[in-house]
Amino acid sequence: MNADKIPFAVISFLAVQLAGAVWWGAQITSTANFAAETSVENRRYISEVVIPSYEISDNWDNPHYNNWLTSGGWKD
Repeated sequence: MNADKIPFAVISFLAVQLAGAVWWGAQITSTANFAAETSVENRRYISEVVIPSYEISDNWDNPHYNNWLTSGGWKD
């Protein structure tokens, strides 16, 4: 099939699809970056505001967790 014979509607449809894919890819990247930045801010808020307000200590001793760590943790 010649390039002269391809209808304009098909070419314009493919161009719009390509533009949509580029736009979608850009949105996914910015959304992932926003989520990463938000998680850091949320962790800081929890450690500086929530834990002190409930007088929670994050230095607790859990024997089950300690046994899990000494047996290798995630290295099964």
